[in-house]
Amino acid sequence: MSMMTAAPEWNVPYVFKGATIIDDTHSWTGGRRLANLFNEKLLSFRLGKRQKSFFGDRFQFEKDCNHIQATINDFLSWTTSIDNNSLPIDHPLYQYSNKEYFAYADYMHLPELFENDDQHPLIHMIKWSDIGLKDRSGKESTLWIGSQGSHTPCHYDTYGINFVAQIVGKKRWLLFPPESPIGQLQTRIPYEESSVYIDVEPSVLDKFKDIDVYDVTLEPGDVLFVPKHWCHFVSSLDTITISVNSWLEQPDDHVERIKEMLVRQIITSTMLSHDYPCDQWLNHNEIATDPATNLTLLSSLLANTDVQEPTSKRSRNIITTANHVNEQRLTSTLFGSIGLTPSNDNVSSDASDDEILLKRLLKAMTASDTIDLIYNKLLSA
Repeated sequence: MSMMTAAPEWNVPYVFKGATIIDDTHSWTGGRRLANLFNEKLLSFRLGKRQKSFFGDRFQFEKDCNHIQATINDFLSWTTSIDNNSLPIDHPLYQYSNKEYFAYADYMHLPELFENDDQHPLIHMIKWSDIGLKDRSGKESTLWIGSQGSHTPCHYDTYGINFVAQIVGKKRWLLFPPESPIGQLQTRIPYEESSVYIDVEPSVLDKFKDIDVYDVTLEPGDVLFVPKHWCHFVSSLDTITISVNSWLEQPDDHVERIKEMLVRQIITSTMLSHDYPCDQWLNHNEIATDPATNLTLLSSLLANTDVQEPTSKRSRNIITTANHVNEQRLTSTLFGSIGLTPSNDNVSSDASDDEILLKRLLKAMTASDTIDLIYNKLLSA
């Protein structure tokens, strides 16, 4: 089976300029073109409080946000409104001020969004061939639509490598290498398969001021390459931002799926045995599977012959960009030098002492080195 992999020198993030990802004669500026493509289709937007400082506040996980259904036209009228009094009272975003809240429709996998309608125009407009992914289209792409201040909490993806194309507006990315000390803050609560969150508090800015960070602002036309297991925090800088991305499976992803199932078993078994609410322990749209189901899935993954197959025997194709695309290898700077300031807001917790201790225990049990140990013991048993 052929698999696309990054060139060996792509061991840090890259930005590609000059690639055409959206093949469309219409302008996408302002988001109106996308609204027309979606007609009046309802999307799920999460509404969260806008931060007072960039990367200086406690992040809002999806579980901490409100979730509403709205069209892209609803979203555009809300983002451009002077105040909510200019919106009709039955507007789905009427009760949320765009000065205080952000709206984000994220992780929208296009085939699911269009109910596997392969003929939808947007599916065929997205082409990744300039980046070297000649067979990739909207079928393998995910859409992100956000207002100013919308953000993705700091995390890393356990599966694959990632290409992100900025279509409308600007987004700022902070990226940290896999060996970064910021990984000490990783948590699996809230649990989401394939996403390992970094639980950043305002005090972290001073503690980690001397670590390396890759700081880049993506503009329309830019494509960012995110290597595997790189932590990243993303925030929308403009009134309207639109991005598309595509994750590429990598040779060791099957191993990662086994490790993810181990984490799921630990988290959901503990949650269910203590009768803790899903909306506090699981991220939005994540399902609490029972221990028996988890074990059945884990057994199936372990039985897969790919686990024993040396990755060196796989057939791989190195990704090669088109000649007209300009590659820019990003360089790091010190975290403390990029002008971030912490918020003075204190975050209180109503969790009991027992729940706090249990979460500390789970953090140790689901730490990457602990899961690596369990995985290796499973294979040698």
